[in-house]
Amino acid sequence: MEPMRTLILGLSLAALAAPALAQNTQLELDNLRAQQQDAARRAVAQDNELSALQNRLQTEQAVTQLQTQRVLAPRLPDPVYGAAPTGAAAAATPKYPSVPDAALADSNRRVRAASQPR
Repeated sequence: MEPMRTLILGLSLAALAAPALAQNTQLELDNLRAQQQDAARRAVAQDNELSALQNRLQTEQAVTQLQTQRVLAPRLPDPVYGAAPTGAAAAATPKYPSVPDAALADSNRRVRAASQPR
């Protein structure tokens, strides 16, 4: 009878210990999920910081380029106001094609003849 009692006692202890083990496993799973969420948040924060640094670098490069262009660009001479031009520049007259009147009349006659019904 003693081995039967030992077996029953062992089974009842195992039955009592199973929920405690399951609860411990659930706590470990919750802990792992929390660690994963923290790692994901850190990754997003690092990505945002990297993007901000890249944008700042591009802005600084653009500003430096503009400053360099401003320094190296040739300066135009200051216009001298008050000095009148010596002579007015003549406006360029366009060269239009010209057609003699006789050729134009002949072309007009041929067009009218071609447009008449036969």
